[in-house]
Amino acid sequence: MQPTVSYRQPRSIIWLALLALASCAPTADVGPLPSADGITRQFLYTPDQDDLISTSRADVDDVAAAATSRSFAEIAQRRRTQEIRLDQLAYFFRSADGRSYLLADDPKAIVRGEPAAQCPVQVSVDGSSSPRQAVSQALTACHDDLDALDLEDSCDCRLLAQSTVLHAEPATFEYAVDLPVRLFRGGQLDPVTYFSRAGTDDAGNRALAIEIGETRLMVVSYADPGAVTASVSYADGTTAPAVRMPVGYDRGRLRESFTTTAPDGAALRVIVGP
Repeated sequence: MQPTVSYRQPRSIIWLALLALASCAPTADVGPLPSADGITRQFLYTPDQDDLISTSRADVDDVAAAATSRSFAEIAQRRRTQEIRLDQLAYFFRSADGRSYLLADDPKAIVRGEPAAQCPVQVSVDGSSSPRQAVSQALTACHDDLDALDLEDSCDCRLLAQSTVLHAEPATFEYAVDLPVRLFRGGQLDPVTYFSRAGTDDAGNRALAIEIGETRLMVVSYADPGAVTASVSYADGTTAPAVRMPVGYDRGRLRESFTTTAPDGAALRVIVGP
């Protein structure tokens, strides 16, 4: 039986209604968001702030200190600080990772590899003892992940958000619901452009549904963001192992490729976000 791809259920019935609206009309404005489920609806953003980028583990504490030098109240009182509505930040309600961050306990932080297009690492930390510790832990984990991918020399770690304070411009938090996919079958490029949607499979693993229109070609699933192997389930019920290669981020989605075997035995390369 072909696995389904779904999102983990959040803790609120009202929040489920929001997710249904977002998934049914992914390209449409989600409209007014409910206010009775305890989820913060405004993020703070100061346009003139400096980028908070850690270039190595040696400067993690300095970056964390700079990020938390002002309290939430002090940031809110700054003349240029803007309130950014949640419905302007698609990443936080259309992606599974974004929703997990939104529902997580403070203090929390999100860090992404920099430059994002060629650094396929993103880390979220929540429930830390202090805002500074959350940022420090997220930056350190980012460097650890880059090191595991042998990218520590070519990538840095950028703080995107701490609690509900944005440290990257709001455009950073867009989210491509449908990311294009190209297929190489037996070394030949398929002329059709397919699309992928990210979610989870029945076992709770990360999964990508590769589709065109109403037709689903396959579901590619893997255990965690650092996985180097994956499993492919085809529409005809056959399965195949795959080798995974993460590339970087594009509009909140991970660009990656998978090398596997098609049901007819031909070599198949799946490129997500070419």
